[in-house]
Amino acid sequence: MIATITGIQHRKKERTMQRIWEQNWPKQDPMVPPLPAEPIFELIRKQAKIRPDKTAILFYGHETTFRELDDATDRLATALVNMGLRKGDRIGLYFENCPQFVIGFYGILKMGGIVVNVSPMYKPDELEYELKDAGVDTIIMEDFFWPVLEPIKDRCGLKNVLVTSFADYLPEKPAIPLHASMSTEKKTIPGTIDFKGLIEMTPPNPPKVEIDLKNDVALLQYTAGTTGSPKGAMLTHGNMAVHNLAVRHYYEYTENDVHLIILPLFHITGLDIAMNPALAVGSTLILFARFDLLPILDTIQKYKVTGWVTITPINVAVCNLPIIGNYNLKSLRFVLSGGAPVPLEIHKRWKELTGTHIVEGYGLSECTGGIVGNNCQKFSPGTIGSPVYWHDVKIVHPATPDKEAGIGEDGELWIKGPCVMKGYWNAPEQTKNTITSDGYLMTGDMVTVDKDGWFRIVGRAKEMIKVSGFSVFLAEIDAFLYQHPAIAEAAAIGVPHPYRGEEPKAYVVLKPDFKGKVTEKEIIDWCKDKMAAYKVPAAVAFTDSLPKSGAGKVLRRLLVEQEKK
Repeated sequence: MIATITGIQHRKKERTMQRIWEQNWPKQDPMVPPLPAEPIFELIRKQAKIRPDKTAILFYGHETTFRELDDATDRLATALVNMGLRKGDRIGLYFENCPQFVIGFYGILKMGGIVVNVSPMYKPDELEYELKDAGVDTIIMEDFFWPVLEPIKDRCGLKNVLVTSFADYLPEKPAIPLHASMSTEKKTIPGTIDFKGLIEMTPPNPPKVEIDLKNDVALLQYTAGTTGSPKGAMLTHGNMAVHNLAVRHYYEYTENDVHLIILPLFHITGLDIAMNPALAVGSTLILFARFDLLPILDTIQKYKVTGWVTITPINVAVCNLPIIGNYNLKSLRFVLSGGAPVPLEIHKRWKELTGTHIVEGYGLSECTGGIVGNNCQKFSPGTIGSPVYWHDVKIVHPATPDKEAGIGEDGELWIKGPCVMKGYWNAPEQTKNTITSDGYLMTGDMVTVDKDGWFRIVGRAKEMIKVSGFSVFLAEIDAFLYQHPAIAEAAAIGVPHPYRGEEPKAYVVLKPDFKGKVTEKEIIDWCKDKMAAYKVPAAVAFTDSLPKSGAGKVLRRLLVEQEKK
């Protein structure tokens, strides 16, 4: 890995005059840290030795120390090997935010397995697709989701199902109020393995696994597919080690920080902007399983939270809360936000409330998370910031990829460097269409850069929208709609929403036999059983035809223009 990255650094020097964004990096000593040479699970072991009794995770009052976290992950790694699992096996994690996710994540990495993050918002069809595509035969999960897994379990070929409940890691008297929908009951599910019992009965004797940072895959992070099906971004141990260091150095994380984590850990932002780099420096994580604004604000006050990774809808909700003046948020040292632009009036209001700025950034699963960002020392509200260390970027004219855009010109953002994924799992053609022969990831996002090196998103070359921070590819919604027996043609678009940023709307052509017999609400209700809630069209419009090009391709942009009128 080191040799590869050194080569990238050499190429950077050849383009120094174009790298105007480097002036926006935070002033530190060193300005750019040495590259990492070990996988991130080794950082947990180091923290367990440095500060064994410090709280690593606080979950509604239940505390897990760094020693306990290291021990539990060693025990899980041992148990998985005892079950016959080996390096390179894909193991699913199916959780909301909880200590068990963290234990599962590092336990899998310690035995050389590949983590497959599973969205708790999946419906059975979506879950089945991912488990089959990744070749998962062992899954560690929250009992709450058993009704989703049970009907498709046998079709997926699952051999081992490890189950746990919130109750396993909740105190008798929670210090932070539980969300009303959270269950404190521990379920017993026949044919499954009790996660906590397995850890407690297994002595910690994890295997000594040789990790090739450059080539060994640590994580399959599924991301919405431009062709209708999600794809697993293969993130190597090297990708994750470099990104982890980049985040904690660029944003100046310290062992004294207390991080509030609301964003889902199954998502790359919660995982690799918040959880991993915070634990790597010895910070304490406060986990919330479900969004609950007032207890969250109480927690910031009570525990003197210093760091918070958010998305725009959360920022808006805080600023618009009528009783926000009752809360003291001055302990916050930094607030990072992504997923959608933060309105300038929210920036201003946030500074008044907290005394700190919202630091915006940009990232994607294929780059291991955030890869462009403002920072706590230098920021430009309304921009996504500047590229982080060790990476090179191009802004390319879509029609002429061999020509780079100049200052102030729009183009597609291309990124090259050690955080760019190895490729898509079992999808060589899609990998080839996404990563150039010389290693640039074509993001599909249209940007511009100003004379000071600040980047702005101006549009999307690929047809994707952001709903409450989640990426939703419109082609995936189309693919689900075409499964409906009454639908002849369908095309989804994004429409503005004051809180969620955007939301999907579907234009539908019904088959002749179904006209007048199916309602818009029935289509929406059908979608709710087929796809995650944030993908479900908020509205359906019946139409006699969809606008098409001469080649028969649906012209989605004309539907957008029609919607604006």
